[in-house]
Amino acid sequence: MYHCNVCFYFIGVKDNLMEIVKKVEPLEHFTHEFIYSVTPEMKLIEKANVIMADVQGTDPDKILKIILYYKKEGSELILIADKEQTEKLMSEDLSAVNDIWVMPMSEGEMKFRFLRWQDTYKMSKDFWQDRNYLDSVINSVPHMIWFKDKVGAHMKVNDYFCKIVNKTMEQIKGRGHYYIWNITPDEYAKGEFICMESEYEVMDKRETCIFDEDVKIGNEMRKLKTYKSPLFDVDGSVMGTVGVALDVTQELLYQEMIIKNANTDFLTGLYNRRYVYEYVEQMEEPHITVFGIDLNNFKSINDIYGHQEGDRALVLTAEVLQECMSGHLIARTGGDEFMVVIFGELSSQEIENTRKIIEEKLDNAYSKDETLHNISASVGAAHSDKGKEGFDMLVGEADSIMYSEKQKKKHSR
Repeated sequence: MYHCNVCFYFIGVKDNLMEIVKKVEPLEHFTHEFIYSVTPEMKLIEKANVIMADVQGTDPDKILKIILYYKKEGSELILIADKEQTEKLMSEDLSAVNDIWVMPMSEGEMKFRFLRWQDTYKMSKDFWQDRNYLDSVINSVPHMIWFKDKVGAHMKVNDYFCKIVNKTMEQIKGRGHYYIWNITPDEYAKGEFICMESEYEVMDKRETCIFDEDVKIGNEMRKLKTYKSPLFDVDGSVMGTVGVALDVTQELLYQEMIIKNANTDFLTGLYNRRYVYEYVEQMEEPHITVFGIDLNNFKSINDIYGHQEGDRALVLTAEVLQECMSGHLIARTGGDEFMVVIFGELSSQEIENTRKIIEEKLDNAYSKDETLHNISASVGAAHSDKGKEGFDMLVGEADSIMYSEKQKKKHSR
């Protein structure tokens, strides 16, 4: 995909060598450009991608010093020298020299060495392209990506990772979990963290694994969905891991909110009828007691004082039930209808006592309220030892008894 124009600069190079180089076809994605001078020239050195300098019969140290002073970063340098010069050069720092061609050299060997250099040069550009691909991909992803060695040191991370941990790439490279996330070993041991253990699991299994992990970002705990895979060395052994983490904290909060909204009554915060039936369906307990609750004269509150006061009556009812029936399943099942479900065996006397407690607590709360003192509660109770199989009939029986209680209260006024 990339295109690379290579500018060759020949310094004092003999005609036969220049012709050999010029005749070699550029590899795919490459074009060649050639410039020449007898002695080093600053502007040409600065322009060149590849400098081929023939130092035979000259002071190589002097020419090398000039070239290295003006040579741009990334350009390559090939020296052409005789054997005696080469031995002298070997005693010096040649870190900036890519190759030395020792003369005399046959035409075939010159061509071979140039072709070999050309392949190596192309390989470096292919590597640059692959690295560019990788960096472009991982840095465009709004999720944390990291590469670790076997002991958990971060060798490479993406930009988003740096942003989350508030550290630079240089600060992160080679550092471990505690430094990256600003926690102590003791804090890690006492928390719900599994980050380091999950790395070991991935390396042990030698396959991609998915984890739910907690991390501390600043003073806030965040929920991450992490995908971790092993990295293999050239010999097939595991040399580390690569990971991708999606911050699902907000997503989980939304999910919890959706579930809560689906299962609870918006006004009172109690469970709704749907949740009660789903909950009972999962229970294996055979003994179930249902208390059906209905408010007497509730309509008059709405008619006289408005729906705002009616809503307040429903909220008050929920608060009283949560206080006196804490630990049991409480729901608002209709407009002014409520339900309490108790799991476990109860005697007839215990059921009746509980029914009276619910009714008395509610009536007492209403009587103390300036606008709600005219309403009261009717409570019906029914018990079954058939578990979830007979739950529908049980609810119906409790409602039937509740309506009977309602009629009794109506006639006693």
